[in-house]
Amino acid sequence: MVLWHAGVGALITYLSLGRRRIDYRFVLLGAVAPDAIDGLVALWLSLPALRGPAHTLLAVVATAIAIVVLLRGERRLAVFGLAVGWLTHLVADGMWAAPKTLYWPAFGKAFDTAPAEPYALDLFARPWAHLSTWGAEIVGAAILLWFWVAFRLGHENRLRVWLTDGYLRP
Repeated sequence: MVLWHAGVGALITYLSLGRRRIDYRFVLLGAVAPDAIDGLVALWLSLPALRGPAHTLLAVVATAIAIVVLLRGERRLAVFGLAVGWLTHLVADGMWAAPKTLYWPAFGKAFDTAPAEPYALDLFARPWAHLSTWGAEIVGAAILLWFWVAFRLGHENRLRVWLTDGYLRP
């Protein structure tokens, strides 16, 4: 679910932190990173789609620490949006319902198998069986559309400027 996580990640960040010096490019990247990482790991290891190591608090904390330790100044502030977006992904997934995964490895080496991650081909093969997933994607698209309209990203060169620095301007 790309649009759901991107939209919810941007909205949670905007509602909690506002526009001040937040690089929303990294927030959006962090908001989809756990699914991308766990999806690639599952493909690489020929495993079923699951919420694995990237869906843990350990991954978010390790990412945040690496950013703080390895980067300085404005670059650190911009890239820290990656950890912020990553954390919003865990919230949007409702990971508190899968404590073995969220708090991994505190409860053992295994990850929760439920709720299942819906990024299988089944989403397209049987779309009526996944209406909640498609509904969430529509909500995420609506949120992103709101950002597009509210910050006039279609006007003049505002999108180009946003792609350059990631800041939302009034």
